[in-house]
Amino acid sequence: MSQRRPPVANPFESQLSAFLVQPDGTRAPLPAALRFDRADPFAVSLRLRTSTVQTVTWTFARQLLIDGARRPTGVGAVEVRPAFQDETRLLILSLKSASRHTEVQLRHEQVTAFINDTLAAVPSGEEGDHVDWSAELDRFHDDGA
Repeated sequence: MSQRRPPVANPFESQLSAFLVQPDGTRAPLPAALRFDRADPFAVSLRLRTSTVQTVTWTFARQLLIDGARRPTGVGAVEVRPAFQDETRLLILSLKSASRHTEVQLRHEQVTAFINDTLAAVPSGEEGDHVDWSAELDRFHDDGA
C-alpha cells in the first residue's frame, strides 16, 4: 500500500465543483476552492466566486470539515453535513452571517481528497507542531495594545 504524499506547494488549494442553493431550491453552479496552509493547520478556507468581480472567503476549523464529511456537525456560522442529490454524494455547507444564510453543495469525493491532502501535509494531532507560537503570542500582544 502506498502512502499519500502531501502537496508540494504551501499553501495549497483545490478547485471544486460547487453549487449555490437558491431560495427556491434550485442549484446554480459556483466556482469554488478549498485552501490549506501548513502555517495555520487548524483551519481551512472556502473561497466562493459569487460574481466576476466578487469573491467571498469563509475560514473555519479543518476538523469541522473532517467531521462534517461523516455526520452533521457545527453550530453557528458554519454547519457541515453529508447528503445525497440524485445519487451523488455531497457535502452541504450552511454559511450564516448577520445578514445572510447561504447553502453551498460540494462534491463529497473532492472534499475528501482535499481533506486527505491536508492530513498528509499535517497529520491530525500534529497541528500544534506547525504553529509559530511566538509569532501568535506577538500578534496577540499587538492586538491588545
